[in-house]
Amino acid sequence: MFSRKIWTVGAILLATALSLGPALAVDQITFTGEVTYRERIALPPDADLTVTLVSLDANGAPHAIGATALIEAPGQVPLQFVLDLRSDAIQDDQAYGLIAEIRSGGVPLFRNRTPVPVDPALPLPTMILVNFDPPPPSPEPEPVPAIGELEVTAALFDTIWQVRNINGHAVHEATEVSLSIAPDRRAGGNGGCNSYFTEAMFDGPALRFGPVAGTRMACDLPVMQQEADYFAALEATSSYELADHTLYLLDVDGNPLVRLMRQ
Repeated sequence: MFSRKIWTVGAILLATALSLGPALAVDQITFTGEVTYRERIALPPDADLTVTLVSLDANGAPHAIGATALIEAPGQVPLQFVLDLRSDAIQDDQAYGLIAEIRSGGVPLFRNRTPVPVDPALPLPTMILVNFDPPPPSPEPEPVPAIGELEVTAALFDTIWQVRNINGHAVHEATEVSLSIAPDRRAGGNGGCNSYFTEAMFDGPALRFGPVAGTRMACDLPVMQQEADYFAALEATSSYELADHTLYLLDVDGNPLVRLMRQ
């Protein structure tokens, strides 16, 4: 099992011997073994392996005691290791384990979060299975709108926009169709027959509206059809353009769906 080439690591001497308990009656303790993983992933050329001896408290939580074997240019798994340390760093009433970590460019790729128990009094060859455990990607920063975009978006708020045209058709003279957007993105108005409300969602020049809900009054058929067309146009809106006192709601291809005038 351990016939592969071993990258030898020199003995690690601790500067200060631990004196919290009696040490084992040996001059040096050597831990050997292999580190491997199940994923079919080749290690990058700059990968290196670190094996660390840790002490375990009563709850099994690890505490590094400073004995580490650093193996450079490990090749591919399984990786063999040799970890030497002075016996006076070991307490015979303390539990110990090994943690292995494979890094590339200083970034952890594989490691075992739970130490593999070892017995310093009988340091048998140990197999350490590490898991693919790269750090989570850094969250992308929220895009900051340009000052001009902020000004344009703010110009839409707290204003009653009168609808003049829906899908190229002028609004019936006997009806008033309107839209207003609050700074908290609540939107609503009059559809020509019923009051309605929805939610406006901005992303730079993009503008979308959520599902439209409203009252359920009945009006003449042409008015009801116009209102249905208007609500459908709101839900199909993908962006907007603002020119002077005129607001255009545009579809995904940039075609105008609704033309509105500032009241």
